[in-house]
Amino acid sequence: MADLLALSWDRNRLTGIEFSPTAADPRVAGGFSVSWPEQPVSAKWLRETLRRHNINAKQVVVALAREDAVLRLLELPSVPDDELPTLVRFQAAARTAQSLDQLLLDYLPLPLRAGVSQKEVWLATALLSTVTPLRTLLEEAGLDLTHLTLSSLALTELIARGEAKQAIETSGASLIVLRDQARMELAVVSQRQLIAAHAVKWSSINDIPPVTKMLAEVSRLLVQVQAWLPEGTLHRAWVIGDDADVGELPAALAKRWNCPAERFDPFLQSGISGGSAKLEGPSSHYAIAAGLAFTQSGAITPKLDLLNPRQPPPKRDPRKPYYAAAAAAALLVLATGTAVVQQSLAAYDTEINQNQLRESKLKDQLKEGEPTFVASKALEDWRARGVNQLQQIAELHQVMEGTDKLVISDYRFDPGSGDSIARIKAAGNAKTRFEAEQFAQRLADLPKFQNGIKQKPITSGKGDSEYQNRFEVEMEMGPQRLKPAPPAKPPSPPAAKP
Repeated sequence: MADLLALSWDRNRLTGIEFSPTAADPRVAGGFSVSWPEQPVSAKWLRETLRRHNINAKQVVVALAREDAVLRLLELPSVPDDELPTLVRFQAAARTAQSLDQLLLDYLPLPLRAGVSQKEVWLATALLSTVTPLRTLLEEAGLDLTHLTLSSLALTELIARGEAKQAIETSGASLIVLRDQARMELAVVSQRQLIAAHAVKWSSINDIPPVTKMLAEVSRLLVQVQAWLPEGTLHRAWVIGDDADVGELPAALAKRWNCPAERFDPFLQSGISGGSAKLEGPSSHYAIAAGLAFTQSGAITPKLDLLNPRQPPPKRDPRKPYYAAAAAAALLVLATGTAVVQQSLAAYDTEINQNQLRESKLKDQLKEGEPTFVASKALEDWRARGVNQLQQIAELHQVMEGTDKLVISDYRFDPGSGDSIARIKAAGNAKTRFEAEQFAQRLADLPKFQNGIKQKPITSGKGDSEYQNRFEVEMEMGPQRLKPAPPAKPPSPPAAKP
């Protein structure tokens, strides 16, 4: 019996590969790829699906669709790696719209860049409201969820295995395009690490745009990670999908970025053992599940696990091995300390008197400068509370990224009080829940809204059938402090007369 079941929890279909993890390549025992039923998914349906395809594994690893998680870039101080988990959680609490107790999170370090002192990581978060029903369904079906990652990480491992089989140099940047009916997932890999990920979901197959629109989505992704691209461009592209889905896309990618663009078979080119012979249906349907199986079998790319995130190393108690040495040292200190203290008391008394006199002079100086300080602070606060409302509307349009996926129907601006200089409420409709969540997350990234952002639950709207997801966001704008003017240079001394 195989040890693990790798599941790709896609919104179009459920795909699984039963395999035995090994130190090299996983050995496939079976699998399936089925569409979701029209009625709500039940544990009974899942058990019958597994039984019909002779799946016996009880431990499960799952890859969530890219749309079901949020990836955000964090720039962190250059600290030791064992301090990163604590620092990432601190930044996540400050940068996400939801509280940490509503999220699962982990992070993925990015490759170091020349001339950049900060450490950069991808922060991955998923809502508990998304993961909890999934986990409950698996438990009711008699399955134990042991690992939870993202589809983008599975595709990264799959392509890294394929490039390693072909001895392809890893320093260049590779684009991965997975086309599956009305969905397209993109990922960029360099040095066997994920540096960018994106997904596009159209409402139906009839709404799929031409290849030129797909290339625009690729360009939009590459602009965001231009600084991480070796030589500033792509070195190759891999396209996964059926013939009907892929079409002219490989040729268009090769022409647009002047690099090789090839079809990738998840079984033949990755070297997964027994995949093509034991699994029914197109191999492209199993791409994410195959990559997920590789992550459990001697992974060659960094892992990300929302169930078991990176943690700081346990702190050791250094007292135990030093108890004996500390006792001996205490006796020595006690013997010599008495003499040192007696000799130092007179010096300490003199230093105390000098410090008290210095403190008195400093208090007098502070008292003399207090009126000037109060006036300067009042002027700075008055300037900081100046708000250009037209500029706020223009910035809101920039956050929407100029797409037709969001429509703002209500906008309200009210003056604030205290630490808040203004309150802004924006409401509208989006084509998908994903676009509405991303819009709120981008607002949370703006420094001016660090005082707080509240996002009301997304509801199914009425009206235009294209914009069915109603959203509402309330923001508090903090004061924008002015930078202090540089100090004036002292006047030059007059020239000496001859």
